[in-house]
Amino acid sequence: MRRLFTSLQTRLILSYVVIVLLTLAAITTALFVFLETRQSTTQPERDDINKRLAMFMVDQVESNQTLTNIKVNRSVLRQRGVMNSLTNGVFIWRKQEVRLLLVDDEQRIVHDTAVGPARYANGSPIQLTSSQPLAGVDVDTSIPLIQGDLRSPDGSSWMFVGESLRSGQYSYFVAFRPPRQSEVISAVLDDYGETLTAPLIQAGLVGMFVAVILAVIITRSVASPLKKVSEAAAAVAKGNLDQRAPVKGPVEVRTVAQAFNHMTDEVTAAQQAQRDFLANVTHDLRTPLTSIQGFSQAIMDGVASDPAAAQKAASIINDEAGRMNRMVQELLDLARVEAGRFDMTKQTIKLSDLLCGLGERLAPKAADHGVKLNVEVPALPTIAGDGDRLIQVFTNLIDNAIKHTPAGGSIALIATTKDNGVLVKVRDTGEGIPADDLPHIFERFYQVDKSRQRKGGAGLGLTITKQIVEAHSGTISVESVEGLGTAFSVWFPALPMSETGSSKRRIVTNA
Repeated sequence: MRRLFTSLQTRLILSYVVIVLLTLAAITTALFVFLETRQSTTQPERDDINKRLAMFMVDQVESNQTLTNIKVNRSVLRQRGVMNSLTNGVFIWRKQEVRLLLVDDEQRIVHDTAVGPARYANGSPIQLTSSQPLAGVDVDTSIPLIQGDLRSPDGSSWMFVGESLRSGQYSYFVAFRPPRQSEVISAVLDDYGETLTAPLIQAGLVGMFVAVILAVIITRSVASPLKKVSEAAAAVAKGNLDQRAPVKGPVEVRTVAQAFNHMTDEVTAAQQAQRDFLANVTHDLRTPLTSIQGFSQAIMDGVASDPAAAQKAASIINDEAGRMNRMVQELLDLARVEAGRFDMTKQTIKLSDLLCGLGERLAPKAADHGVKLNVEVPALPTIAGDGDRLIQVFTNLIDNAIKHTPAGGSIALIATTKDNGVLVKVRDTGEGIPADDLPHIFERFYQVDKSRQRKGGAGLGLTITKQIVEAHSGTISVESVEGLGTAFSVWFPALPMSETGSSKRRIVTNA
């Protein structure tokens, strides 16, 4: 049961039900607030009430000899249309109050037909809060009529129409008390409560039923794809990386599914890269170890007894040991990269001197492979960097170019100034990089050479190179056409002229 009420689908359905209930409650509250705050009598309604009151007053006065015989007959009022006009747009005639008053020329009450606290005592002054001539009403009377408001002894406010006061004469008044807002609401409930309650409840139930059906449909479209994503995630956690979440449902749910599938693809690629990496490292370590073991065994067994054979065996052992050392060094550098920290001593570097010296040292190695190394380095602005790390960057790039450029090819080391910095290019005429591999060339564990026939190292040089360049606030990019060659571009920001002096500082930068 607890699991049922904690599921997303159930919570969404309940939320729709709550929204419907709150909406109905808000509509009901708004209706009562509207009735409570609505103006009791608008001017057009007031004019119509005054007209009908005047007609009623004249009719009553003409049909009665004395005021004491005047009775306010509600059926007469309804027949003449008075009651329905005194309702403020709501037919609540049972709540109306109409009274007749006789006033002398000194505005004192001679007689009042009202009962209860609202009744004026005979001889008491009438309390008119406003009074003005009645205009726009065609009533057959020779006496001018007035209209306005009066206040009863109980504080209630009444609208009235009456005869103008005349010296030595009595005047007739007919007054109407507009319903108070509480009476309006009460009358609405009295008149329509029983009639409307059942239909309103039925309509609410139908609306609730429709809302639940729609909620089930909508929440299923949201919850079902998310459930599939959850199931796929559980399968991936168990090692089944072939699982993919269906991309369907609302935009947000599709985005989650797409993100999950992308994550699974990345995890699959990373695991495959790690497996390839371990296989490559195992293969690369096995080869020099086998050579070292074989030639050392030959020396021990006396097979390489003559000085020339022993020298050759020792040279091979030394070369293979150096190769292993480079691979181990790359693995150590990778560990530092994975740790996210580089420990570097930065100082002002004259990059032109560093590149020219590097070209001189690597030119013989290129010549041994039948490759020509051309160095085109003019005077360059100084940069802030770790000289050993920068040598590692360009040595790795040039070494890669030498390894992948056939005999008779060429390598160019070119440097220029660009965008307030220094741009260095290492371009070769080698075998190039396949277009499918080019976007992944700097990724950890990624190997372009799937045959594992790499020429030394663990294949981590470009990953480490990129980290070093970025640690110097620089950028590195690559362009390549398979069969034509590859060009690596490295850019470093130049030091401002005020900072080109000999300054050394030890800093630790995050990878």
